[in-house]
Amino acid sequence: MADSIGAALTAFAACLAMRPVADNSFFTHVATGRIIVETHAVPTVDPYSFTAGGEPWVVQSWFVSTLYGLVDSWAGGVGLRLLSGLVVGVLMALVWWLTAPARTLASRIIIAGLVLVVGLTFWVPRPLLFGLVFLVLTMLLIERRWDPRWMVPIMWFWANSHGSFPLGLVAIGAFAVGRRLDREDAAVEQKALLWAGVGTVLAAVGPIGPKLLLFPINLLGRTEILKLVKEWQSPDFSELYARLFLVQIVLAIVVLVRKPSYRAVVPLLVFVAAALLGLRNIPLASLVLIPGFVVGFGRIGSLDGRERGPAPMVLLGVVAVLGLAGGSTLLAQPTYELSTYPVAGIAWLDDHHLIGTDARVATSDQHGNLLELLYGTRHRSFFDDRFDMYPLPFTRDYLVLNSAQTGWNDVLHRYDVDVVMWSRTAPLASVLEESSTWRVQYQDDAVVIACRRGGPRVAC
Repeated sequence: MADSIGAALTAFAACLAMRPVADNSFFTHVATGRIIVETHAVPTVDPYSFTAGGEPWVVQSWFVSTLYGLVDSWAGGVGLRLLSGLVVGVLMALVWWLTAPARTLASRIIIAGLVLVVGLTFWVPRPLLFGLVFLVLTMLLIERRWDPRWMVPIMWFWANSHGSFPLGLVAIGAFAVGRRLDREDAAVEQKALLWAGVGTVLAAVGPIGPKLLLFPINLLGRTEILKLVKEWQSPDFSELYARLFLVQIVLAIVVLVRKPSYRAVVPLLVFVAAALLGLRNIPLASLVLIPGFVVGFGRIGSLDGRERGPAPMVLLGVVAVLGLAGGSTLLAQPTYELSTYPVAGIAWLDDHHLIGTDARVATSDQHGNLLELLYGTRHRSFFDDRFDMYPLPFTRDYLVLNSAQTGWNDVLHRYDVDVVMWSRTAPLASVLEESSTWRVQYQDDAVVIACRRGGPRVAC
């Protein structure tokens, strides 16, 4: 029965991961993968924008981007969504496996179910997914006492997939400290930490080189900008996923009261603190809480999931049928969910020869990601969400522009912008409509498009 329940949760998570993609970061990861596949090289400078073209760029998630590029070239959008479903399915299966030491089926369902509902907001096709898989593998290695040398390939792939890899070392260290405070032998964690360090150092052997290991440090040096990005801000618990994570924290505290353990409390304190500082750490913290839950929350109900009979096989059959039906239905839909993007506005730009020409078009960061997916390097974008790459002076200018602060027009002049396409509801749209320097040429429910009066490249 336990295997059937695990298969049901895995199939459910995998099917949801195959729904049409709306994540703007994914757009640029796919576009970059296409470049890597076509040129057989990882870009080292920005290939997309006219505002930072030629600036050094560390493609820290090059391994995942390459995978996206290969799958896109082989199987297109359907293949990309199948890959997303596969990765999320593997993640959910590993989570279920991690709950195995819990003594009852009800306990495992509660623990894994909470992780699933908290994680679904974050389990979207991004390199972070791969980091989450490697984090669960790391915890399984410690809990199951696997050969610690497996940490070498785990950390190599993790570091070359996503910038969260230092948190793998932090997690192992937290479990080791907790084990020692419980006066238990922490040899497994200590050996895992040693080999994880080896794997991290060896991650510098690759197309990025040692810059890869410095990426997280350099990124944290941009706190001035990152604090304005939602995923780097503290959660306000107004959204469901954050409230469910809060439930996880409360239950973890209850578990600790019932069965005190430093091995549970140290990782909890470290990762919950990280999640409270930046909501992007919530999915990692949610996973790190699992071992503590398993130890102190494992006696709910009486079924242990080992029951035999026809019921488990019937359930597996139902899961297989529903999974195939759900997956097929989702894959029949368009690959990308673009209802929140200015598709009509971009089409207008293209029809008026403002895409792929020498016209300089300013857009918001999310729209820049979509332009990179649609046109690759054939069109030079203004900005996208690679906050780690753009020079800080330009990013500050972008913030002035986006909020229509004093000097917004100077910013557009500074970067020699000919055309602006911006969200209809943003402050900039209003000032463009009232400006004597700019003339609105197109507008719909999503965006306003204005061109500079008397500009040398675009007649207005």
